[in-house]
Amino acid sequence: MNTKKPATQPPSDTYTPARALVELKAQHDALRGMMDRCEDLADELDAGRMGPTQLLREVARLRLAFDSHNQFEERLLRPALLEGDAFAGVRIDRMVEDHVNEHRAMRVKLASSETSVLRDVIETLRAHLDAEERYLLTAKVLRDDVVNLDDGD
Repeated sequence: MNTKKPATQPPSDTYTPARALVELKAQHDALRGMMDRCEDLADELDAGRMGPTQLLREVARLRLAFDSHNQFEERLLRPALLEGDAFAGVRIDRMVEDHVNEHRAMRVKLASSETSVLRDVIETLRAHLDAEERYLLTAKVLRDDVVNLDDGD
């Protein structure tokens, strides 16, 4: 099966931990920049200095980037976490499921046209990215082994 990969994702399906950390942190930084722009545009809209079109476009860009990032991250983290603890499959499955559900909940809220909802979801997303970097995107989790993104299909 031939699937197109996100533009930020290098062509190889094999990542060293250092490469994965760099890629995921770069994606987080890009998402934060988009969130800043959404907040700025929401301020302009709330002040009556512009209509909703620009904000809606920027939120659509954020949603696409968030979706692409989540697909990449979800394919990467489960194998990386299993490498760290071979006896934790069930616990890791539950953790990944919860993580994916958080992504879905945020994505749904990003569909709102209300600036107050947008501000709330951006705040939640910032906290989510910070927590990922603190607990998942570390050299302790992503060790010096090779992480293979091929799911065996």
